[in-house]
Amino acid sequence: MRNLSWLTIGQNLTTALVPPRCLLCDGPGQRGNELWGLDLCHWCEAACPPAGEPQRGVAELAAPAVALDGVRALFLYDDPVDRLITGLKFRGDLAGARVLGTLLAQRLLAQGFRLPQVLVPLPLHAARYRERGFNQAAVIAAHVASRTGVPVDSSLLRRTRATAPQTTLSAAERRRNCEGAFSIVPGRHVPGRIALLDDVMTTGSTAAAAAGALREAGARHVELWVCAVASLGTSR
Repeated sequence: MRNLSWLTIGQNLTTALVPPRCLLCDGPGQRGNELWGLDLCHWCEAACPPAGEPQRGVAELAAPAVALDGVRALFLYDDPVDRLITGLKFRGDLAGARVLGTLLAQRLLAQGFRLPQVLVPLPLHAARYRERGFNQAAVIAAHVASRTGVPVDSSLLRRTRATAPQTTLSAAERRRNCEGAFSIVPGRHVPGRIALLDDVMTTGSTAAAAAGALREAGARHVELWVCAVASLGTSR
């Protein structure tokens, strides 16, 4: 999936011609003020539990030094948000990425903060990418970028090793599991202000490890934009 901007254009044109249908209840989606509408009805959107104020959970991310300057989250990882995300990741339902990216962008723009220079989706390890066929964070990021104007850079950061599944790990085990898992692609310039993007955050250990690599390469401000925040031990 090399050109995500063309993917977003294609999805938007499709829903401009075909009335949007809600991914969760199959009822009519939202036309709204945008030509392309939204594949989520007002009722199902209202049922998605909001994550609360910006910076939620930052103090719990990683010790002793938190590499992230903040977290901006859209939803809590609970029903029906979990169905949107698992449908995207495990069934390849890319319309879910457009829903999540659109709503996340709307939330971010409404907050009125200083936008970063670049948006960096958290990379998958090469083996996981081959298995899935796409990086869900990169697909969501393309939709966020098309609405915020922040450019996406999917080739700045790379995952240097596979990490063990983290569902059953404690917060401390997750931090150890992610140590040294990311590096900067050689020869790349690292901007000063960066937003990482991921689909789900639990303890923030993965994002903190990625932010640490960016800081070592010269980034001054690194925050995380995430679609959902999950509780430790949540199955996903």
